[in-house]
Parts: sequence; structure tokens; C-alpha cells
Amino acid sequence: MRVHHARMGLAAATALAVTACGGGGGTNVASTPPPPVGPTPTPTPTPTPTPPPPIAPAHLGLVSSEPFAVLATSVRGTTDSAGMHPVPLSGPTFDDVQFSYDGSTNTYEINLPGFQPGELGNTSYNGSSGQPAVGSFSQVAVGSSSTFQPVFVTLPVPGTSYSPYTYTSFGQWTGQTGTTSNNQIGIVEGIFAYGIPTAAGDVPVTGSATYSAEIRATYGFQSYPQVGGDATLSFNFAAGTLSGFMHPEVADSFDGIFIDFGRYDFTQTVYSTGSTSFSGRFIVPGLPNADSSFEGNFTGPNAAELMARFEAPFLVDGQQGTLSGAWVGKKN
Repeated sequence: MRVHHARMGLAAATALAVTACGGGGGTNVASTPPPPVGPTPTPTPTPTPTPPPPIAPAHLGLVSSEPFAVLATSVRGTTDSAGMHPVPLSGPTFDDVQFSYDGSTNTYEINLPGFQPGELGNTSYNGSSGQPAVGSFSQVAVGSSSTFQPVFVTLPVPGTSYSPYTYTSFGQWTGQTGTTSNNQIGIVEGIFAYGIPTAAGDVPVTGSATYSAEIRATYGFQSYPQVGGDATLSFNFAAGTLSGFMHPEVADSFDGIFIDFGRYDFTQTVYSTGSTSFSGRFIVPGLPNADSSFEGNFTGPNAAELMARFEAPFLVDGQQGTLSGAWVGKKN
């Protein structure tokens, strides 16, 4: 910070008077006293400049002339009238979500269960100051109006480290669904994967491929931090078979939270040669007979990427709960 210093100088004025009296003479010198010195003014500090916001991306998410394929899951609950003490109403559910992009207006519209379809607006961006944004946080309008609903959508910017894919990406939403008769607030949290689906007939029918995917999931209502981890899916395109596993975990070094949910091997998989979709169940660690499921589809040309959603119970240190979320991945 640069500080400007103000300095006051002392102005001294001297008058010289010469007089003659009688037969003699003399010289009298009269000095004007200096002005009083007051306190030095306090320097005015230079204001600290406000850092610039992240640079808005050209598009909030993927772009496509056709509606995206979407696979979503959510959990619902209530809080008290102050929005505190959340209580889940039920386990996770697979949701029907529609999401699309309008290139003529560069806008996105989403239709979420319990809300009216609407465009994303009131958008702010996440990322480093003055650098390209890595994500966005938007409110959902009523249609294309300026009236907004109490529901928000978070999207990573495709192609960044938060979503390093070309044809597929993630999204999340949080919202308030209303107020009950005893003044509780209904709330919902959801995770979805969306993408440009692989066209029928564009899935390989010979050879095989392995896909590496990342997990975005929750392990309970308003769970923090979010579940990450990875999944591996191996397809034999010619034989029409699928094998693999997912390994969900929480690795939050900042808060010191580490949870390893174990390896969930695939079982009872359903995939046939040329199909654009697939599904299956898990062998749940510690709960071999527990019910679980996943379902997904290929995205991009020649099945370059894929996405899926899942739900499965967990048993960690004697505590049980349910994992729910999505995968996005690409061919190795």
C-alpha cells in the first residue's frame, strides 16, 4: 500500500526597519514571529482495490441443439422454521429431470420435480479472481420471466478440472419445496449427470473398452463433505457383457474427514451388444444381501463417454446409511 505523506513548512517573514534620530543613527531589526505549528494531518490511506470476479464462461454447461439425456437422484427432508436441524423424510429416489440449452438465447432451462420449468438466471461464478470460472451457481426462474423460485442449480464448467469431459457433465440442485402446517420447511437436494446421448447404432459392436469414471454422491441428507471416489466399467462390446466396480470415499484433508466405503463390485449386470444403455447391482461391502442398483447410458460419438446414477447402502464402523449419486466417465 502506498501512503502519501503531507508536510507543513514554516514561513518566516523578517522586516528590516532603518530609522535616524537626532545627530546619531541606529538600526532596529524587528522579526515577525513564526506561525504556530499544528498537528500533522493523518495521511489518507490508498483504498485496497476490490479483486475482480472470475471470468464468466461462454456457456454455463454443455451445448446441444437437442435436450440432454439426464440421470438424477435426490433426497428430501424438512428443517425447522429457521432452516436448521434437517430431518430426512425418506431414502434417495431416482428422479425425472429435463435439461436443455437454447443456442439462440444462450440460456439453459431445467425442469425439476416439485418446481416449475424455468431458465437459469441470477448467476454467479466460482473460481479464482480474474481467472476463467470453473463453475456457476444459478437460480431457477418461472419460465423465462424475472420471477425466481426457491431452487438453485450448481454446474461445473465442462472441460475444466471439475468436469474434464466433452459430452457429459455433472449438476446439483437444492431447493425449498414449501412449508408444512407446523411451520417446518420442506427441502430437497439432488445430483444429476447430463450429456449428449450416443445415437442408436453408434455403439461399437466389436472389441472391448474400459471406462474410468468419477463419483459425485451424498451419504445422507445434507451430508458434508460430498462423496467422491472412482468407478471402473469394462465392456465387451462383442459379447455384450459388463463388469466393474465403484469405490466411493470421502477424502477431505482440510477438515480432516476421511471415510472409505469400500469396493462395490458389480453383479447382475444388464448389457447387450449395440445397446446404448446398461444397468446392474452391487455386492455391498459388509451387506452382501442388501438391495442396490445403478443404471446408465453412453454419451458422445462412438460411445466415447458415459454417465450413470446409483443408490446403495453402506456399513462403516457399525454405522449404516445410503449412498446416492452419479458417475461421469470416459473411455481409457
